[in-house]
Amino acid sequence: MKLGIFAFGKLKTPGLRQAADYYRGLIRPLVTMEEIELRPVSVPDKNESTRRQIQEKESTILTERLGSLLGSRGVFYLLDEGGQGFSTRSWASMVRDWEQGGIPYVAFCVGSSLGFDDQLRRKARKVISLGPQTLPHELARVVLLEQLYRAWSVTRGHPYHNEGA
Repeated sequence: MKLGIFAFGKLKTPGLRQAADYYRGLIRPLVTMEEIELRPVSVPDKNESTRRQIQEKESTILTERLGSLLGSRGVFYLLDEGGQGFSTRSWASMVRDWEQGGIPYVAFCVGSSLGFDDQLRRKARKVISLGPQTLPHELARVVLLEQLYRAWSVTRGHPYHNEGA
């Protein structure tokens, strides 16, 4: 199985970049992983029509990048504050399902500040929220990496996730 993290924009903030590097280092022995940073389309104004057009352009860019990687059996998830929240046990259950189901490629997509268009949201296996609050995109990537590591550690019986008995 291969894990892909797709994100619009670069991880620029030094502390967040360092945290992401830390979690990447923990994840890589557990699963083959790649991160792909996509260039967000610039937002010239706050006009709703323009924002929708940009969402569509970015969704097309993402769809094109995902297409060949997912093949017929890969899956992708979108991160969005309006998505469904998951407990640590639910994340671990997803990891087990991917591994037991022989899913060859799992992608997580972090959108730009405008989010994703409805068409892409319908194609995703799930739209996932990392919490009810709005997170900066760079921080969302770090939280995603930490949650993925935590989920894999649960499936491996690693003590990282210290849940009470």
